[in-house]
Amino acid sequence: MKISDLAAFCTVVEAPSLTEAANKLHKTQPAVSQSIKRLEQSLGFALFEREKYRNVLTEQGRRFYFEAEKLLNHHRDLSLLATEFAAGNEPSFNICYEPIVYQNQIDQVLGNAFIKFPATEMNISSGKRFFALEQVTQGIANLGIGPWFDLFHSTGDLESMPIGHVKLGLVSLTGYMPPELSFSELAQYPSLAMKESKFKFDSERLAYRNSNNVMKLDDALAIKRYLLQGMGYALIGLDLCREELESGVLQQVRVFDRKDEFEAEIHAYRLHISHHGPVARYFWDKLKELNIQYEKQQSSTRTR
Repeated sequence: MKISDLAAFCTVVEAPSLTEAANKLHKTQPAVSQSIKRLEQSLGFALFEREKYRNVLTEQGRRFYFEAEKLLNHHRDLSLLATEFAAGNEPSFNICYEPIVYQNQIDQVLGNAFIKFPATEMNISSGKRFFALEQVTQGIANLGIGPWFDLFHSTGDLESMPIGHVKLGLVSLTGYMPPELSFSELAQYPSLAMKESKFKFDSERLAYRNSNNVMKLDDALAIKRYLLQGMGYALIGLDLCREELESGVLQQVRVFDRKDEFEAEIHAYRLHISHHGPVARYFWDKLKELNIQYEKQQSSTRTR
């Protein structure tokens, strides 16, 4: 049973006439008929009712067509996969994208790459504090996207570029706690915080809280979920909670005797290696465009 004969069979079924099927296949009608006959001989049963004027499927032919169509679709996908691998495209690409820095323009880059490289399995992960940095430096993630601090360069030979910025603030369920209070008064309320990474520079001192009553989680989205359930307050990306803050479901909590808002750049980063595949180069080139836009915005802001 040849793939070409299966393709001829499915084309005949789908075309309004044998002539149009032959034209679509770029073959003569006798050649198409020969393909059908050869397929029937290999199968041991008839695919079409011969006594009728038009090519009408037998019951066996109808069921066989359903399965043959699936096989041909898989064959086309397999051919595409082989073509992409032959072109050097990566079979899989791992990205660690921290929710605290989610932005629409970054999501757009990810979505476009997913469409452009259908044969590449895109794996996107997130986790505890500085998880992206951890995954990249260990060689698990090909690309990291997250908040960036200069000391990160000490963790490995990294290429890095800024593509945006994130503002962090204290957030709680509206009405759960006063919208303004002192730092000492925070001790009355439980805190939701990210689990620490394994880096030496990371510690509990980086968490913004004044209470031993703390729940540690390994995902910013989980923290947001618990904020919405009124389980505490958290230092979290304000853009991540933008919709809930604007609707009034969540509130930003201000501390009048201590700094309560912080900003950090969002960086894309990867290990510095001599060769990157087409998917890696595509991501870096597109994120470089975000870098150029961001640098222009920063330059414009500084000159005002």
